[in-house]
Parts: sequence; C-alpha cells; structure tokens
Amino acid sequence: MRFDDRLLTVLNQPAGDRHDAAVRWRQLVDLVARAGQGGASPVVSQALDSIRAEADTVDEHLRAAAARAVAALPLPPGLLEYFASDRLSVSAPVLAAAKLDTVQWRALLGVADDETRRFIETLHPELGAPEADLTEALVEHPEPKPTPALEREPDPQEQSAGPSLHDVVARIERRRRGRAGSASPIGPAVAAPAGAPTLFRWECDPSGEIVWVEGAPRGALIGRSIARPQEIEGDRMDGEVVRAFAMRAPFRDSGMTIGGEGYAAGDWKISGVPAFEPADGRFAGYRGVALREVPADLPVETRDAGPDPDSLRELVHEIKTPLTAIIGFAQIIDGQFLGPADRRYRQRAGDIVEQAQLLLGAIDDLDFAAKVHSGGGGGRVDLAELLERTAESVRELSLERQVQLEVPRAQRIAPAAVEPELADRLMFRLCTSIIEASQAGERLRLSVDESGGRCRFSISRPNLLRGIGNSELFDAATAPADDEVARAAFSLRLIRGLARVAGGELAASAAGFALLFPVG
Repeated sequence: MRFDDRLLTVLNQPAGDRHDAAVRWRQLVDLVARAGQGGASPVVSQALDSIRAEADTVDEHLRAAAARAVAALPLPPGLLEYFASDRLSVSAPVLAAAKLDTVQWRALLGVADDETRRFIETLHPELGAPEADLTEALVEHPEPKPTPALEREPDPQEQSAGPSLHDVVARIERRRRGRAGSASPIGPAVAAPAGAPTLFRWECDPSGEIVWVEGAPRGALIGRSIARPQEIEGDRMDGEVVRAFAMRAPFRDSGMTIGGEGYAAGDWKISGVPAFEPADGRFAGYRGVALREVPADLPVETRDAGPDPDSLRELVHEIKTPLTAIIGFAQIIDGQFLGPADRRYRQRAGDIVEQAQLLLGAIDDLDFAAKVHSGGGGGRVDLAELLERTAESVRELSLERQVQLEVPRAQRIAPAAVEPELADRLMFRLCTSIIEASQAGERLRLSVDESGGRCRFSISRPNLLRGIGNSELFDAATAPADDEVARAAFSLRLIRGLARVAGGELAASAAGFALLFPVG
C-alpha cells in the first residue's frame, strides 16, 4: 500500500468515541512524521488539518507521548508548526531535536506562545540576537603577529576550537575595565544649557536615522544618524556606535555630542539595542536611551539622588534575558524533554524553576515600579480601601491552603504617599507569601493603621516563621537551612527591596510583618 493510501485509510476511519479519536490522531501524527521534510502532498495537508482540528480532543499526556515518539524524525514543516503551537510540555522533545535553519526557526516562533518562544530562544540564542556574532564584537582582536619560520604550524582542531567560555568572559571583563579606565570625551566638552533635559529615549530606522524621540526637543534630534560619525556644526558620534550599528550589536554608554545652543546641545552617553521585526526577523533599527552626565562639581546629595528609572528598566531587561534561559534549561531537565534524568536532578531543577519564577515575578514588579516612578510619582492611596480589595484577591489562595483570614473593619486613616498600583502589588505579594508559608488551620489577621507618622499594613507572622530572627529572614548570607523557611525568607527579601523602591519599608516583629509608607 502506498504512503498516501495509508493516510487516506486512517483519515476515513470512523472515530466512535474519545478513545478511538485519540488512536486515530496518533496514527495520523506517526504517518505524517514519516513523510519527511519534503512531504507536501494534498493528502498530507489534509492529515495535518485533521491533526490541528482534533488536537483539543486528545489528552495532553497522549499528545506529549506522540511527540516523543516522532521527535527523532525529520518532520515536515507543517507538523513542526503544529507542535510549536501546542503547549511546551507537548512540543519540547520535538523542538529540542529539530535541526532547522534560521528562517524555519523564525517561522516557528511566529506560531508559538510565550513559553515556547522562550524555550526555542534558550536552545538557539542566535534567534534573539543580530546576525553578527555579538561575542566577536566584545572580544578583543589583537593584530596577528608574524609567525617565525621554525614555529610549529597550529593544529586545525586547535584553530577551530576557539576561545573557551572562561577566556571570552575574561576578555570581555578586560575590555570593560579598559573602557571605564580610559574613557575620554570624544571632543571638547559642550556645556548643557540651564534647565536642559538629562535623559531622552530614542528610536532609529534601519538606515540609522533617529525617527522618534521622547524627553528632549525633537527638532534637534530627528534625522540625525547613529550610523556615521558626524562632524557638522559640532556634532560628534562615538566610533563605537558606528561599528556596533554596522554589526547590529548593542552598545552602552558611548559618547555623543549635539552641537549648537539648544536644550539638547551638549555631551551625552548613548546606549541602544538592535530591534528586529517579529514576523520575519528583518532588522528594524535601534531603540535606546541617552543620558547626560552629571557634572562632578554638583553637591553629593544631587548626584546620588537614586537610580534613574529608565536605567533601572534597562537593567531589568538585561537580567530577565539570562533568567529566562535558566528557567528554560531547568524545565528541560525537570520535564525530561531530552531523555530520562535522575530524580535528584529533576527535583533540583524543579526548585530552580520555582525560585527563578519567583525572582522573575519580583523583577517584573521592579520594572513596574521603575515605570511608575518615570511617570513622575506623587501618588496617594487609601490603605483601608486597598485592604478590602487585597483580602478579596487572596481569598481563594487562603481557602486552598485552609488558612483563615481575619479582616476587621478598617478605621479611616490618612492617605499613604505611594502610587496606588505599587501599594496594591506590595500588599498582594506580602499576603500571598505569608499565606503560602502558613499551615492548614492557621489564622492570619490583616489590618491597617497609622503610627509614628506612617501608614501601616500588617499581617500576622505564621507559625513557620516564629522564632526566626531578622538576620535569617533578610540577610541572604545567613539564610536558614530549612527549605520552606528559606523560600519564605527569599520572598520577604524581594518584597522589602520593592517596598524601598516605592519609598516605604517592610518591618518585622514577633507578632507579624508590616509594610510602612509615609503619610501623604
């Protein structure tokens, strides 16, 4: 029987019940998988349509088993696209084993959900980076030295091995230290006019011309190019920016001078990252920020006023990228997507995923806080009103954990000087962390009051954390050995850090924990 005839036989086979439908679906997957990467007949297309249409009627563990069974085969593009559109727990073995070119991988990214996209980008980091090798842009390339005639010819394998990861990191660090130590102005310093902006965001098109600006006069910046050094009317662009643009590589804290006497005139430190179209991966230009250096003769309190929100958000983005990769690799081990793994390794990988996702949530909160602060701040919120909403939000979790919540009617107090969205997140995070650390049958009291010129939201200390000192809870160097206590302490440290970003504090006492905010 010919291949297409076998497919037609299965397609015409009736599915009397859910079990028969699942068997038929798996048979279609097995047969289409054997069509190879060139399989594109009308019958194969009809079978792919049935696979997509009937997938929802097949249990997830059966779909995952089918994926594992065909993962080692060179699958047709249509079947790969179906698996990429399914859940990661189903598609991971197929995606991990697939051998595709960049265009094919980008096509799969277009149909994948966020979790699957992160998994693919973890396995193939080059998909999220420019075509040029960014490592090469950072690694020093000394001029080749003449080889003496009697010197041994290098072994081809040694030549192809390239530098080790340790060497690359060491070279990058040397280059970074060298830049920091030898940084010098790219031209005569241009003084900034009084009242001039100190930060602006910018975007440029694929040619390098700036097409969008926020935070500075547009007329002075639109049309300027980062793709070439400018010497017109006192303008200058650091050669590092020009080289990075040519390689589609990111750059950071490079020099730029805007000539003239306008509010944008002066010396800037410019940073940017390349952008690519999500649909086809085409280079779309750059996005970045420019910061004006604070003069050294300003008072210390002015120069150390705190982290700039936009720089903080840029740092958050840089942290999230490797953290997402860590989560992806841990999920590969925990889910045994690439083959069996020892129970201890899987348990450890599961712990890594849990902790990393907790940290990722905190980083998202930090990003949100920076975004709120970049909007100007000055918010006020009624904690008594917010308490009611928070209690309702965590009610389902408390029922699931069999923890009783006691929420007395809150007395009206002065508004707290904190952004409402930020206070809402902090109260929710603290409540969920304490509830998850509580045992079944415990009773937790939530309350708000005003004390010592500060607004306070309090929650009882669970039994698990009674007798645990502040140093063990808030000092990472003396973290407790118990896993549950360590997990709760980790959450509390993140909440305290976010509270401080919001201008508040997380305080601990023998009775409980309290978020403190200044009175508005």
